[in-house]
Amino acid sequence: MSTFERPTPDLDKIVEAWRTWQAGGDALPGRTMADLKIGGIDTVFETVSTDADQVADSLEAWLGWESGKLPPGEALELLAAAGFDDVVAALAE
Repeated sequence: MSTFERPTPDLDKIVEAWRTWQAGGDALPGRTMADLKIGGIDTVFETVSTDADQVADSLEAWLGWESGKLPPGEALELLAAAGFDDVVAALAE
């Protein structure tokens, strides 16, 4: 029996996906959300959940998308409004 270990988040991929989305252009909402997930933003949210006050709204937007309650474009708008830029800036440091 093998056990699956989740890979360490790829912070560069998360930062790149978000910055590409923020820059506009050809970024598709679904692709952006997928790239954030591939980068491991869910793991990042789990890690910083002790600072829930600072990321609560971003986490809520993320979970809305992950549960299928929000379309990707709306989730990205909510992430931006919730200050996800600050989370990404912290990851980029």
